[in-house]
Amino acid sequence: MEDFRFKVNLGGMIEILSDHLYSSPDVYIRELLQNAVDAIIGRRKIQGEEIEGAITLEIEEGKRLIFTDNGQGLTEEEIHQFLAIIGESSKRGLEDKELRTDYIGRFGIGLLSCFMVSDEICMITKSCRRENAPTLEWKGKPDGTYSIEVLQDSLLQTSGTKVILFAKNGMEEYFTKEKIESLLTYYGLLLPFPIVIKQKEEEKQINPTYLPWEGRTTNKQELLLFGQMIFGEQFFDCVTFQSEEGNVSGVAYILNYPVLPSAKTNHRIYLKHMMLTEKGDNLIPDWAVFTKCIVHTTDLRPTASREGFYVDEVLLSAKETIENNLIDYIDDLSGSYPKMFEHFFQIHHLTLMSLALANSKLFETLIDYFEFETTKGMMTGFDLRTCGETLVYAPTREKYKQLSQLFFSQGQLLINVSYVHALDLLTRLGNVFEIKVSAVEDWEIEDLMKDLSPEDQDQSFDFLKKANRILKNHDCQAELKYFSPPHQPTFYLIDENTILSRQIAASRAKANSIFFQMLDAFAADLSNNMICSLLGRQVK
Repeated sequence: MEDFRFKVNLGGMIEILSDHLYSSPDVYIRELLQNAVDAIIGRRKIQGEEIEGAITLEIEEGKRLIFTDNGQGLTEEEIHQFLAIIGESSKRGLEDKELRTDYIGRFGIGLLSCFMVSDEICMITKSCRRENAPTLEWKGKPDGTYSIEVLQDSLLQTSGTKVILFAKNGMEEYFTKEKIESLLTYYGLLLPFPIVIKQKEEEKQINPTYLPWEGRTTNKQELLLFGQMIFGEQFFDCVTFQSEEGNVSGVAYILNYPVLPSAKTNHRIYLKHMMLTEKGDNLIPDWAVFTKCIVHTTDLRPTASREGFYVDEVLLSAKETIENNLIDYIDDLSGSYPKMFEHFFQIHHLTLMSLALANSKLFETLIDYFEFETTKGMMTGFDLRTCGETLVYAPTREKYKQLSQLFFSQGQLLINVSYVHALDLLTRLGNVFEIKVSAVEDWEIEDLMKDLSPEDQDQSFDFLKKANRILKNHDCQAELKYFSPPHQPTFYLIDENTILSRQIAASRAKANSIFFQMLDAFAADLSNNMICSLLGRQVK
């Protein structure tokens, strides 16, 4: 049996890269950067750490880009091996730990992204593996053909690589100084080697070549200024974090304005100093929507598109570290900086509700600050847990609105839990502090009313008889009681079974005949347990 080899249609491969693997042509700068950084790291491993890496971009506005690094370069054999075979990488044979720690790229497809913006890739390279290595020119085209030529007049005085690209029609924007500088800042701000843009006689270095939060003299004010530069906004505060698992470190910036608990914030997440993604999915805790984070990692494993990480034990451990640091920050803020915490709480109380419910460690810290609407005014969690009363609540806004005047006029506590998370927080408060928490019952309402005197019962007999005759068709029964406040003449009370029974009746009226017996069976089960509605009326 004869074996055959797959053949790759490069044009189709580039279409896949453009339409499915990469999110936009922007990433061609990212891929060039990471190839350059890996080449510099490779040269250092061969010739020693004293090699000072450098990356330079020369721009001919809207037309041409020359991207140069002083890395290890390629021999002709390596060109045939790594540039002519899709998916082959010079790092593929390395031990996994060395690959994950030292190098950025690993899939052997990065250079192809340049075909998204250019119809030809010209690469001039000189290897550092031997002193008199020739300077080679490789030209590749999207149809899968390429050529190699030995250059007599070397454009490279030392080892390294130049990639020369010419803008193809419609992609001129990606060859402007403004666009390239923006992409370099976005992807390469934290790279450890200087990145310099050259245009005519002007030169500009893009990056500081160090991680600001890992410097010995870095203070919080410097970090806040750095965050302002990255995200273009001022922050309330910031907190640093570091995880040995995944070698993850960074800064979480606290937003200075409220956001919805369902909001999605943009972060800056770097892999080996290279910008990887703005999405914090799986790494930043879901509840931390009040933060924007700058994260750097060397050991988390990227996906093939290099726009996210694989979820594994290392990532989950790093996520737990970030989560614990944020929790410790909030806990410390509440204990050591009460005024600052009060301001923080006012801004982000909605999000902190989700956090309190999700994390038992912080619940007891945060619950004392949450406010609840009650018939005794706004009360905090601390007020409720120290008031010495049973915590009776109205489960809906309508129920609270109906009963609040009755409870208020008699100095009784009733809590409105119709707001987001209010019932869950109140229930958890009762469980944690061993306080009885219950929904308001009809019998509790009737306890706040008094029966009529015999004389008033006689006087109202005819009225009550007439009222019940009218209300009979509405499945409602009238009763007369004494109660406050005077301006509230009636109360309409209905239990859950009665509500469900009426919903079944309404559904039966609209349902097909096939469902009649089913609905009638539901109604029969409820009929023996129904509590009639109560209409209370004040008698003067």
